Amino acid sequence: MNTATVKEIYSRNYGSEKFYKRSYCNSLIYTEGIMDFQETLNATWLVDNIIYHLPKIIETYKAVDDGFFVVKIKVKNDSSGYIEIYREGYVNGEYNEHITVIKQKLPYIDLPIYDYKFYLILSNLQPIMFTFLLTSEY
Repeated sequence: MNTATVKEIYSRNYGSEKFYKRSYCNSLIYTEGIMDFQETLNATWLVDNIIYHLPKIIETYKAVDDGFFVVKIKVKNDSSGYIEIYREGYVNGEYNEHITVIKQKLPYIDLPIYDYKFYLILSNLQPIMFTFLLTSEY
């Protein structure tokens, strides 16, 4: 796999007719694009990682009443990197475009070197549910 493969995944996914979810988590659904990403790049760990962080994401949503988050994965040349979930909003009366909610170092990422970006959007209030999607599907 290489960067061209990654770019193709983003370019071939616009919108979604079908949504997926893990049987053990009712608070997250994900799109056909995320399913394509997982299958093509053998990266099922990505959705599991988001599910792991959902309690903190939900806590943040409840505190700031903002249901739009950006998920970023940075892969470095040595295959290490991080996953970060951030939002925009006001802090102490000043607007900030990048407020980190979660940043987790990953000692090894089995993805091509690339700066990945996804969206995590509140899609239901009762019960709280988020949709995880590629930026090209927004």
